[in-house]
Amino acid sequence: MKKYLYILTLCVLSLASCKKDEDPGGTAVQTMANEWFVQVQTVNASTGAVIKAFNTYSPVSTYNTSDNSSVLMWLNMTATEKNVIGFAAKVNVDLGTKSFNLASGNDIRNSRKITVKNGKVIVDGAVGPVSKAVTDAISFEVTVDSDPSVIYQVKGYGRTRFTEDDH
Repeated sequence: MKKYLYILTLCVLSLASCKKDEDPGGTAVQTMANEWFVQVQTVNASTGAVIKAFNTYSPVSTYNTSDNSSVLMWLNMTATEKNVIGFAAKVNVDLGTKSFNLASGNDIRNSRKITVKNGKVIVDGAVGPVSKAVTDAISFEVTVDSDPSVIYQVKGYGRTRFTEDDH
């Protein structure tokens, strides 16, 4: 009898512990969030002349804010030997046009002010350099408020998840 009681208890507990799968959903800016590989060139703000082109790729990330805002996202670029600028800032987002910008906002990594202009994500606007897989494109311009004479033009492609496209 105890044996049947244990089996019955085990069955009841196992059935009671089953839950329906919950849909975790996405984030408010998921259509613009990604890991990116970008190239940077510096341009003279007065003349438009290229100062230096950095022909290697650098990583950039775009992702949601902790409050999952639909009008803000993080734009995060790490300075490496491959480029001359690194920053992390919350930028204003327009999901309808997939554009972003920041008018003299805080770079939390370097305790300075930066401006981000002409930020754009273009769906299916690029291909992976080796895999040729279609992916999104990103472009934007950054100016550091302490040196507004230099514009950092940034362009690149969304990570394809093919290792041959990673840098």
